[in-house]
Amino acid sequence: VLANLAGRGVAGACEEFSLEQLREQMELNFFAAAEMTRAVLPQMRRQGSGNVITVSSIAGLVAMNAAGPYCAAKFALEGWTESLAIEARPLGIHVTLVEPGAFRTEFAGDVNMRPTQRIEAYRPSIAPFETYLAQSAGRQMGDPAKAAQRMLELVTLTAPPVRLMLGRDAYAMWDTTLAKRQQELNAWRERGEDTAFDGAELTEIQL
Repeated sequence: VLANLAGRGVAGACEEFSLEQLREQMELNFFAAAEMTRAVLPQMRRQGSGNVITVSSIAGLVAMNAAGPYCAAKFALEGWTESLAIEARPLGIHVTLVEPGAFRTEFAGDVNMRPTQRIEAYRPSIAPFETYLAQSAGRQMGDPAKAAQRMLELVTLTAPPVRLMLGRDAYAMWDTTLAKRQQELNAWRERGEDTAFDGAELTEIQL
């Protein structure tokens, strides 16, 4: 069993972070998990079994103001890990993304990466999230012990899920985002679909 748990958040507008900070976010929140996973896969393939549990975030599914670099890394982690889950399942290897909401840890505190500059034009759009981080620290509804128990349950299942979302706040955020995305996609679907060569037939992508 491999559990990828390391991560660090951010608090600031996308433009305020340096490229070096963006790379640091990708290194810790994406590449580190990918590297650890690649290190154990050969042994798991040889034995024909294994569990990889990778902690992502609801921010890997839902973009948030004042958290752009973190969301970018988690979106990358989601895509890579879900692809791996499809590839590894026939080999007896189970891969699960864990997508927590807010849990009562130090994650929302001073450990968050801060930008190298402050651009006042962005204050109105990111101030609510920064205020939320400050006010919620130590008061999040999520219980880390219960989250850990749910993660431990994954290794006892014969068919664990590819995704395990944790926290009522995460589910609420996802429900709202999914509805908005579907509405926007539907509004543009006719125009978006009308982009094929004349007379071309649909060939569905096989997964």
